[in-house]
Amino acid sequence: MRQQNCKNNAAVSEVVGEMLMIGIVLILVAVFSASLADYLPSERPPSVTIRMNNDTGGNITLWHKGGDWVKVDSLKIIVTNATEIPISYTRTGDLLFILVPDTQTFDLESNITVSTGQPLIGNESVSLITDRAVLFSGTIGSVKP
Repeated sequence: MRQQNCKNNAAVSEVVGEMLMIGIVLILVAVFSASLADYLPSERPPSVTIRMNNDTGGNITLWHKGGDWVKVDSLKIIVTNATEIPISYTRTGDLLFILVPDTQTFDLESNITVSTGQPLIGNESVSLITDRAVLFSGTIGSVKP
């Protein structure tokens, strides 16, 4: 009877040891996962190469020449000159904002044309922005008729 009792105690100690090992592993996994979250890269703003064209009729075209794609709904074009209040153009509800091709993203070789409705005289500042970053900022030089 005494030998049977010793065998049961040996089995219990093995199970307790395995349970302790599993507990230690779970605690270590939790500690490492919590500390590794600090080393994940943060979300970066998009990087885009833009080429700007304009004409004397008041049309400004921005060409996507490389870099990240951007959702069109988050884009805003702001046109200002030294004497006027900035004018903002967005895709939603603005007939003066034309994206070619008409998709949901501003991607490689896409272009956006905005019509200011008045002739450009030069020194207008044009900015293409999202809610997180300024993607492009440029100035229109003197416009020759």
